[in-house]
Amino acid sequence: MSDAVTDAILALNRQLDLPSVLGKMLEAAQDTTGAPLAAINVLDEAGRSIEFHYQGVDEAIMSKIGRAPNGVGTLAQIPVEGALVIDEITEHPAFQGLPPGHPPLGSFLGCALRARGSVFGYLYLASKEGGFTEVDEATVAALASAASVAIDNAQLFEESLERENWLAASQAITTALLANPGDEDTIARIVTSARDLSGAAAAALVLPGVDDEWVMEFTDGENADALLGLVLPDEGFAMQVIRSSSGTIADEPPGPTILEPVKDFGPTLYAPLLSGARVLGLLMLWREKHHPPFDDHDLGTAQRFSNQAALALQFAELAHVRNVSNLLEERERIADDLHDFVSQELFATAMQIESISEDVPDTVKDRLLSTLEHVKRAQREVRGVMGQLQGERTSEPLGERVRRELLLAQDSLGFVASLTVDDWAAASAAVEQDPTLSDDIIAVVRESLSNTARHADATAASVSISAHDGRLSVTIVDNGIGPSGAYSRHSGTSNLANRALRRRGSFALEAVNEGAEKPGSRATWNVAVGGQ
Repeated sequence: MSDAVTDAILALNRQLDLPSVLGKMLEAAQDTTGAPLAAINVLDEAGRSIEFHYQGVDEAIMSKIGRAPNGVGTLAQIPVEGALVIDEITEHPAFQGLPPGHPPLGSFLGCALRARGSVFGYLYLASKEGGFTEVDEATVAALASAASVAIDNAQLFEESLERENWLAASQAITTALLANPGDEDTIARIVTSARDLSGAAAAALVLPGVDDEWVMEFTDGENADALLGLVLPDEGFAMQVIRSSSGTIADEPPGPTILEPVKDFGPTLYAPLLSGARVLGLLMLWREKHHPPFDDHDLGTAQRFSNQAALALQFAELAHVRNVSNLLEERERIADDLHDFVSQELFATAMQIESISEDVPDTVKDRLLSTLEHVKRAQREVRGVMGQLQGERTSEPLGERVRRELLLAQDSLGFVASLTVDDWAAASAAVEQDPTLSDDIIAVVRESLSNTARHADATAASVSISAHDGRLSVTIVDNGIGPSGAYSRHSGTSNLANRALRRRGSFALEAVNEGAEKPGSRATWNVAVGGQ
C-alpha cells in the first residue's frame, strides 16, 4: 500500500462528522486514482438516494441535472463486494443513457460503501484517461474498507450528539414543567423541540379532550394553524397508534382517513407519550415529500423523548393536582375556623348586645341596637364566605375531582387507575341535582383505592361510573388477592355501605375470578339519585 493511500486512510479516520468523512473520501479517491470526476451517492434503507456528494462537476451543470442518479442501468450492476470497472460506460450492455446536460463519463469505477453490515451508498469515479487499473481497484477497495470504519464512527458520533441534544431538550422541558406545571409555553416546546431535532417540516402534540376525543392541542411548522384544534378521526391510523401504545413510521401519512392539512406531507412518525401502560398523548412528526424517511433509529429516539415528556407532563399534572387539592383543603379549613370561632364569637357578641340593650337608657340603647345591626351584618357576610369556601369542592366538575383522586392515589398504588364513564352528562346531571353526591362519590373512590393500595397487592385497578334510570353506580375493580385482602378493614367497608344506605342504595363486594390465585376484587356502590 502506497504512502498516499496510507495517508488518505489516516485522514479519513481523523474525521468525526459524516460530511467531512465523505468529503475526505472523495478527495482521497481522486488523489490516489487520478479520476477527475468523483461522487458518493448515499442511500436510505429502501435503496433511495438521500444525499449526493460530488467533486469535479460544475455546480451549474449539477443544478441543471437536478437530481441524484437512480440505481438503475449500469449503476445497478455495481456489486456489494468488489468493484465494477468499465473502460467506456456507454458500451456496457446495461447502459441506459445520461440525463440531459450530464457531462460524458468515459471510463467508470463503481464501488459499494458499507457500514454496519449494509450498503451505506456507492462511490462513483469516472473520466480517467486510459481507464482504471487493477491498482486503482485495489486502492479503492482499501479506501472503501477504511471509509466503512470512518462512516460507522461518524454515524455513532452523530447519534451521540443527537441523543445529547434530545436529552438536553427533554431535561429543559421537565425542569420548566416542574417549576410551573401549567405553563403552556413549556408544553409547546415539546412540539418545537421535536420538530427541530428530527428535521421535520411540521409537528403536533395530540392530547385527550372531552368525550374520548383526541385533539391536536399544540402544533408547529408548516400548516400549524390548519392543524391546531383538529380532532383525530376515530377510524384513523393515529388512533390505532394510541390504542396500541406502539409508535410507527411511514413513507407518507398512513391510514384510510387522512386529515386534509396532512395530505401533502411525506415521511411520517407517530410516537405515543407513554407512562407505564397509560397513553398521555401522541407526538406526530411529518417531513416534506421526497425528503429522507424516518428510520427505526429516529422512532426510537423520538419515543424516548416522548416518554420523557410524558413523565414530565405526569409530574406536572400531579403537582398541579396536589396544589389544587391543598388549596381546596385549606379553604375548607378556613371555612371550619370561621364557623367554629368567628361565627360563634359574632353570635355570642350579638346575644350580649341584645341583652345589654334592654337594661340601658334609650339614648344608649339606640347606639347599641345600631352596633347590633353591624354585628348581624358581619354574621351574614361570614356565613356567605363560609358557603363559598365550602362550596368550592362540591361545585367543581365531577370529572376533575375523580381524575384528581386517581392521580393522588398513584403514589400509594404504584400505578394510575383507569377511569371509564358510560355517560358523563348523566353523571354530571345527577351531581348537579345533589352537590353532596359528588363528595360521596369521591369518598367511595378514595376509600376503595386506599384499601387496594394497602392490602390488595394489585398491579392494576379501574374505576367505572354509570348513571341511568335514576340510579348511579361506582365500580372499583382490581387484580389483587381478593376481597379478604383488599377490604380487610371492616370500618372501611362499613363506611362505604353506610354512605350507600343513606342514599337508598347498596354496597357489594365480591371476587372477580373466584378460585384464582389472585381473584381480584370488585366493589360496587349503587345509590338512588334525583329523588328516586
